[in-house]
Amino acid sequence: MVAVVVASEQGDWFEEALAALGHQDYPNQSVLVIDAGNAGDPAPRVAAVLPDAYLRRASDAGGFARLANDALETVQGSAFLLFCHDDVALAPNAVRLLVEEALRSNAGIAGPKLVGWDDPTGLLDVGLSVDKTAATRSLVDRGEIDQEQHDAVRDVFAVPTAAMLVRSDLFFALGGFDPTMQDHGADVDLCWRA
Repeated sequence: MVAVVVASEQGDWFEEALAALGHQDYPNQSVLVIDAGNAGDPAPRVAAVLPDAYLRRASDAGGFARLANDALETVQGSAFLLFCHDDVALAPNAVRLLVEEALRSNAGIAGPKLVGWDDPTGLLDVGLSVDKTAATRSLVDRGEIDQEQHDAVRDVFAVPTAAMLVRSDLFFALGGFDPTMQDHGADVDLCWRA
């Protein structure tokens, strides 16, 4: 499994997000950080937290989709890709649970429950549904408190790119994310095509 972190803003949270990947209990993982080139050189920060991580300067400027697609040229031989934003800190067992569930259910794409950075009792995302007009709808209400009501595994139409596990063969077969998508819609588009 290769975690692909698109480093675009690299705020104060960047090291904590990287450290969370370093503390995963999944044994077969490597990290690829893709430098978007718009927030200074992340190399010293990445090396301080994840010295074994690979750093790639973006071959082309653009939104998350275009940058994440650098994995198409860089990653080989991995069963899964975990796309992450640079402001997401995963729980220590998140990667293992995602991979186990993807294997158990033969899922091509899987995502975790996302909670607030400063308030982990606040739900941010558990996936999206889409209506017949292709309008997306979050499966959590604004301000919804996490009371484990969304902890069961279930099928959803799409999961956000904030933390999205994708089977590598599927990602390559689909040609990655649609590079014309900027910061919104790439997640739904990829899941739709999957």
